[in-house]
Amino acid sequence: MARIAIVTCVIFSCEKEEPQINHSPSSLALEELDTLKQIKLGKKLENPYSVVNMRRAWDSLKLKSKVSKEGEIETTHLYLRFIPKTEDELTLLKADSTLVLYDIPLDFEITESGDFYHDPEIPEEQPTYQYASVPLGHTLPKDIEYELLEELFVPDEDFDTIASSESKFASKEVIYKLVDESLRLTGNLGTDEIENPMAAKSKWRPAGVVRVFDHVLNSYVGVSGVKVKARRWFTTYRGFTDSNGKYSCDGRFRRDANYSIKWDRYEFSIRSGTYGQAILNGPKRRGDWNVDLGSSSSKVVNNSQQYYALIHQGAMDYYYGERFGLTSPPRNNVLKRQLKIAAQRKNDRSSYVKARRIWFGNDISLMEWGSGSDKVYGTIVHELAHAAHREVDKNAYNAVVWDAWSGPCTSFNGCENLGPTGKNRRRLLETWASAVEVTFVLHRYRNRFNRPNYNYDNEVNLQFQRTLDKPYYTSAGYDMIDDINQRDIYGILYPIDRVRGYTIKQLEGALVGAKSWNQWRDNIKNRYNNATENYLDELFNNWKD
Repeated sequence: MARIAIVTCVIFSCEKEEPQINHSPSSLALEELDTLKQIKLGKKLENPYSVVNMRRAWDSLKLKSKVSKEGEIETTHLYLRFIPKTEDELTLLKADSTLVLYDIPLDFEITESGDFYHDPEIPEEQPTYQYASVPLGHTLPKDIEYELLEELFVPDEDFDTIASSESKFASKEVIYKLVDESLRLTGNLGTDEIENPMAAKSKWRPAGVVRVFDHVLNSYVGVSGVKVKARRWFTTYRGFTDSNGKYSCDGRFRRDANYSIKWDRYEFSIRSGTYGQAILNGPKRRGDWNVDLGSSSSKVVNNSQQYYALIHQGAMDYYYGERFGLTSPPRNNVLKRQLKIAAQRKNDRSSYVKARRIWFGNDISLMEWGSGSDKVYGTIVHELAHAAHREVDKNAYNAVVWDAWSGPCTSFNGCENLGPTGKNRRRLLETWASAVEVTFVLHRYRNRFNRPNYNYDNEVNLQFQRTLDKPYYTSAGYDMIDDINQRDIYGILYPIDRVRGYTIKQLEGALVGAKSWNQWRDNIKNRYNNATENYLDELFNNWKD
């Protein structure tokens, strides 16, 4: 029985009380505006970088007397297809940051772009194949099955390191001739290059800007921490966007390259829906790739890439940004896998449920499709706050979740018939996460983007919500931080709040050992000195069990 209880007690967590559905004309039939599409592959291309074809090209050059030395064409890289069976194996594979993994094979045409790719041979609940070009001799993750697709000879990589720029095979001029000849023999030389042999002479560096349309700011703003990849056949250069969305990749090409974004970082990954990795396949081009995500004419988020970018930014800020000294959400390590976020095209109840990963599910189900930019950003922060709460005090968190969700939902009474104990515990969970949500959102717009008069949501940072309307998602957490008494402003139907001056970090510290609404309050009183602490009882008593 003990083992069953441990699993069950973390099944239920946050669910927003009521869907915030925008019924304006621009939000109707949102799924028709932008539906999930899977990438479609075309024909398999003949591989110019295979050892066999490179030797054929070398022999061709010797016959034409275009090279004067004997070249040793030996395997430099292996083209591999990894076959991860579980999310844990995929996480282990991703842990090697030197592996550049792709969901799509690297030697196929892409006939139709899309949001994700999942090989039809692989069940939906299992990770799709992962393709990579791996330097010969590289140590591979243990116990993950893989298939050798081809031995490669890749002599023309030009990373920003001395070691990778130098080749023991031949001079750059000879290498360029060899690559050009192999491309020609395999039918992969562009028409413009056939007509103009000088077209591929000069090198260029992939770079650009990634921006997302933000409804609050009514403009496109940079998305930070995005990993942008530029790939030509089996060589990939990477760059990361700065706070303004600018990036520059770590190498140079002679010819055009395929740009792409995979919406993940080491700590988290965003899914397109419930299982496919969210990606953005950019153009194949020579020169910068500047991309604006979302439409300036829409009043809600109804573009998939805009959705992913805003979710990414919230997760990026919580994991890697200025998070006010708060505990990080679960980190990716040997004992904990990468956190998965399902970006669902629904406007309904978002949730964090750790136990979903037992069935290869997503830790967070995000359902703010059709909301404003700030609401999408705020909701992912809210759900990550639940995940971080468990990191603060696992035992206390699990006890609270049991009383708030697991116990009621597994009883005959049902999830919404909580009783006093369940109401008390659910209020603790949601009030805390709501306080973190407001704190992050206000910092983003008031500080980061210098909008000092910005207020979050129609509820004005939770202040314009009547006491009885929100029994769980209360304003109490943020009330302890701000200096506003909404009773004085809006009247008797609103909470009385004479508490001020606590920090969000102090409120988190009081979660340690807190297994109820009142224990959280008492921990705040006992652990921190504040001139208004005598009003804490009054504030917490606004909401009754």
